[in-house]
Amino acid sequence: MNKYTKIAAVAAVTLMAASSVSVVVPSVSAKSVPAYQKNLHKKGTLTVGLEGTYSPYSYRDKSGKLTGFEVDLSKAVAKKLDLKVEYSQTKFDSLVAGLGSNKYDVVYNNMGKTKERAAKYTFAAPYLYTKTVIITKKGSDIKSAADLKGKKSAQSASSNFGQAAKKAGTNVVSVPGFAEAIDLVNSGKADVTLNSQDSWGVYKKAHPETKLTAKVTNVLGDTSAAPMLNKKNKALAKKISKAQKQLAKDGTMAKLSEKYFGSDLTKKP
Repeated sequence: MNKYTKIAAVAAVTLMAASSVSVVVPSVSAKSVPAYQKNLHKKGTLTVGLEGTYSPYSYRDKSGKLTGFEVDLSKAVAKKLDLKVEYSQTKFDSLVAGLGSNKYDVVYNNMGKTKERAAKYTFAAPYLYTKTVIITKKGSDIKSAADLKGKKSAQSASSNFGQAAKKAGTNVVSVPGFAEAIDLVNSGKADVTLNSQDSWGVYKKAHPETKLTAKVTNVLGDTSAAPMLNKKNKALAKKISKAQKQLAKDGTMAKLSEKYFGSDLTKKP
């Protein structure tokens, strides 16, 4: 082999080695990202959409810190998934739109699974079970769901309760959230509002002097809350379901429910 042949042979071997490296590195890098993390809004972070004004689910404490049952639960879930957690706070009627435009990965906001939502979004496993109540002033002639027709109902229009109130024949007065709905009923600008039994219990505890009262109704039956995600995030939904199952098994979910609601609402009736 002459000098020129040796040089050519060395160059060929070097080129082959370089080519081998360039092929292997990307494949290893691609495998290093778990499937459930590939569509995250922000790398390494679970971005959660919520209201932040809906006590005890998510709200600001006296110091302005975001807290609540769903805040603590989503933090625990993110930890199980080896992810950081960030929150995107918005009004209820904007939550679904924000999920559709990829502003966050998941909504933790007492979201009930409906046929309409399930057609466009995917849900992880439920984490909370409760009943629906009709909230009115004491002495109101609204005694049951049969009395709702023609009444003014203060609701977040796109919520399960808003849709139920509409189907029951009420004239829905749109509000951003539960606090505003309660204000309208208190002021007489609305006759009634439908919401969850647990939310009413927390409100009544904080306002023992209230002139409002609540009656359990079967207008929605027993309801549940579950994390809501984009259809493309089915892998993430499965991981969240698994994490919640682990948190239920080790007692974390029950403890959080006791802390914020005064009872364990995390088990299916």
